[in-house]
Amino acid sequence: MHMLIASSLPVNPKRAFILGGGRFGSSAAFKIDRQWPDCHIELIDKLPDISPDIPGEHHAGTEAIGFLQSNLDKHKSDDLVIPCVPVHVAFNWVLSHMGFCIPVPVRLMEFLPGAIAGKDGCIFSSLSDFICPAECSEPEGVCTVTGKKRDEPLFSIFDRISLHSYKAIVVRSAQLLPGVGAFTAGQLFDLLTEVRRKKGRFLIGTASRCHGVIHGFVH
Repeated sequence: MHMLIASSLPVNPKRAFILGGGRFGSSAAFKIDRQWPDCHIELIDKLPDISPDIPGEHHAGTEAIGFLQSNLDKHKSDDLVIPCVPVHVAFNWVLSHMGFCIPVPVRLMEFLPGAIAGKDGCIFSSLSDFICPAECSEPEGVCTVTGKKRDEPLFSIFDRISLHSYKAIVVRSAQLLPGVGAFTAGQLFDLLTEVRRKKGRFLIGTASRCHGVIHGFVH
């Protein structure tokens, strides 16, 4: 069984949780502040200092997933989550509530483009064999670097994963602004609801049009 959890991003976001205050997180904060000055930005970083020049309310010395646990509101499903940390946020969101991490079956690497095994048993996948530009607009069907056509986005490839005795659930990361990917709080709560429906083994993935990661999970 498999499921894709997708959501339209809000046209005028009211609140954005940016996880990570480094290069990508600070860039996302500036872009959001310019585009939507009334959007309340929450910038979370585990390091003790965040540059005071970066827009938003700062939460230095704070672990990202724990902060989401305490501050995401299921009744505010349009709140944005913008991962800019080297962590699979959707997977760790589920893991922070229940269950255990297990390795993804190695045979899945034969099915996924550009597959690379991660140190904790996860699999990274990408349609690109180069470093993408930071301001990529992620256009549908065409790579901005090569100009070549791309027939199927990675989130659709992930959604076709079918392994016996595993349920695959994929969270789609959508383009908020050039170089800024996001999903909604509603998607994270929907993911948690689906995992809670039935005990067993899961493949939990997050993917944009071009990049993604999959972790194994059991509860």
